Amino acid sequence: MLLAEQHVALAKLMRDNGARLPGPEQEKWIRKSNSFVVCARLAAEERGGISLKSFAWKTLTPDWSFIDYQISRLTLPLIPSPSLAPHG
Repeated sequence: MLLAEQHVALAKLMRDNGARLPGPEQEKWIRKSNSFVVCARLAAEERGGISLKSFAWKTLTPDWSFIDYQISRLTLPLIPSPSLAPHG
């Protein structure tokens, strides 16, 4: 399972890759990127959530700053790990 931060990074990468392609192909990469944006919202729910209300879904170069700001305000993720306390 990816963190919200990772989904946003992948969404940005998808749009960057799409920028190098001709018009009709760009739309395909924007749709793929949007899937990662939605996954970021879902992954952020347990950590405080993010709003996508003003996200530019059809733009190749949306303003990521409002998502980046929301991501930076999320609580830290709880990552399961073994106990560091000695047994016994």
